[in-house]
Amino acid sequence: FHEPGSAQQLIAALMRLDYPVDRLDIKLVLEADDAETLIAIQKLNPPAHFQILRVPPLAPRTKPKACNYALALARGAHVVIYDAEDIPDTDQLRKAAAAFHAHGPRLACLQARLNYYNPRENWLTRQFTLEYSMWFDWLLPGLQALGLPIPLGGTSNHFRAFDLRSIGGWDPYNVTEDADLGMRLARFGYRSGMIDSTTYEEAPAQFGPWLRQRTRWFKGWIQTWLVHMRQPRRLLRDLGLPGFLSFQLIV
Repeated sequence: FHEPGSAQQLIAALMRLDYPVDRLDIKLVLEADDAETLIAIQKLNPPAHFQILRVPPLAPRTKPKACNYALALARGAHVVIYDAEDIPDTDQLRKAAAAFHAHGPRLACLQARLNYYNPRENWLTRQFTLEYSMWFDWLLPGLQALGLPIPLGGTSNHFRAFDLRSIGGWDPYNVTEDADLGMRLARFGYRSGMIDSTTYEEAPAQFGPWLRQRTRWFKGWIQTWLVHMRQPRRLLRDLGLPGFLSFQLIV
């Protein structure tokens, strides 16, 4: 949303993906009133397997609402979300497809690692990089190894489209829709896992953007905890005692 400067880098990164073009259905999801980003993308004239989707400007104006709108029009058996500034490893789609094929139908989601391509810009970006390295290289793989629910990151989540639709997609009102969705998948009996692939993003380099981002994350995690704890006994039954305790500790 209002990110025309990201258009060229994003389209270039998606065109570098090592996957048969005739098997790709790429949706560039914009708000309908975001004219500046639309113009920037149109000037780049992306190939035929790219489609621009303009989300009606109706409440809630959130990323998960836009994702649900796009999910209804997605044609693939698998779906992955990338943010505007993302640069995924070129073989990420192949690794995800191979992992889904190898691990059976209860594996509904694969989370790629996230990290930053500007770690040395200043002190703040170095701290962000340390945090993401701990979270995606150690904590989430540890949860997977223990068979515990994984709170997903906001990008590079690979889903079986049928399973994602069967649980209702994303919560359009949750500003950390990823963490909520990871818990919901576990409650429906699905598994989430990690794949050995990294997507690089841009870390906030100034205090103001960092504070707004972190405030939104905390708000969303509190919201996720409150929603799932409406019926604690049911949550305990759905996740089992280890999953329930992990949810309390991490979320």
